[in-house]
Amino acid sequence: MSLSLPSRWEEFIISMVDELDEIVTILKREINNGIIIFLVLNDVLRIFYETPLSDVRVVMFDQESYKDIGKANRLFFSVNKDYPILLSLTNIFKEIFDEIRSFNIPLHGDLTKWCKQGVLLLNLALTTESGSNWSHDALWQ
Repeated sequence: MSLSLPSRWEEFIISMVDELDEIVTILKREINNGIIIFLVLNDVLRIFYETPLSDVRVVMFDQESYKDIGKANRLFFSVNKDYPILLSLTNIFKEIFDEIRSFNIPLHGDLTKWCKQGVLLLNLALTTESGSNWSHDALWQ
């Protein structure tokens, strides 16, 4: 696999190249066998482009990626602006507002801005098989 990450991330995960190669091989095999995989392979590492390693201030984890094509934007709990905010994200916004009254609850669920501010929004499983919850947990461990 050819890593094409911002330099600091590349340096950070270079020791995992063999594991990433194995994951990509498994995912490509599944795709070639007609299995629908969420997320698109080219977008799996988007978070590392959105949040430079040197800017990370907060890390938030979610169990797995969303399974709706078009809705998911490859960031934990985040959806494209033209989709309704998910209940889980609405609850996060409410919790933040309860703690920080000056927090303006966004009118959309796209968290790209948070990433640019140093919040690493990372799914524990960066892909999942269509129709099968937590299908790639062990793959990404």
